[in-house]
Amino acid sequence: DGARLHVEVHGPESAPPVVLIHGWTCSTAFWAAQIRALAAGHRVIAYDQRGHGRSPASRSCSTDALADDLEAVLAATLAPGEKAVLAGHSMGGMTVLAAAGR
Repeated sequence: DGARLHVEVHGPESAPPVVLIHGWTCSTAFWAAQIRALAAGHRVIAYDQRGHGRSPASRSCSTDALADDLEAVLAATLAPGEKAVLAGHSMGGMTVLAAAGR
């Protein structure tokens, strides 16, 4: 729906990807310790969900919209056919489940 999302990528470009999806009222800052620990051997992708951190609010914050956002982040950061480990906290878990249910 045109929502703009703040996305960060840490670690070696060729390393296995891990995507971190934060919970309600959080941001990428929530994952700071995990990003530091994982970035040595993984490509860590973290983003601010709509209306959180550096991602502006939009008209919709439904689980469908959040799943769309996750799919857009994956499309923008992963190579075609590349798989990633997804880790969601609270609302981030709901986002992962909504995307997985498709």
